[in-house]
Amino acid sequence: MSFAELIQTSREYLSRFDYDDYPLCFQEFEQKVDPLFSDLEENRLPETAETLIRELEAGWASLRRGAAKAAKQQDRQILALFLSPAAQRHSPKAEQFAGILQQQWCTAFPRYRYYAGNFEAIMKGFDNNIMGLTLRKSKKRG
Repeated sequence: MSFAELIQTSREYLSRFDYDDYPLCFQEFEQKVDPLFSDLEENRLPETAETLIRELEAGWASLRRGAAKAAKQQDRQILALFLSPAAQRHSPKAEQFAGILQQQWCTAFPRYRYYAGNFEAIMKGFDNNIMGLTLRKSKKRG
């Protein structure tokens, strides 16, 4: 599996992006991306990022205009919410790759910029503070 294939097949996680399901989805994503991060060649990180972007673009080109725009938005979210945080937790080489990818993506698609997420910060984003008390937002626990 390539990085592009992983990104494209991970779009389904976005419909489950909430306090209850994000940790499980993230763990699944980490397991799938681990071999890809482990196989990264340090001297080829920019080329690998370029290839990923080109493969994603090829996938969008096969879609209708509206669907292509939606797919690009979803891929951007996967990069920010899954790939970047997973890279931070994997290794310095993977984190460097994610940084290069982010720079190249933001240069190629300035209207679709993204900022690298962090798993712990994303989980804190689900917090609901009421009168100074932190409560977790859970869809499963009404």
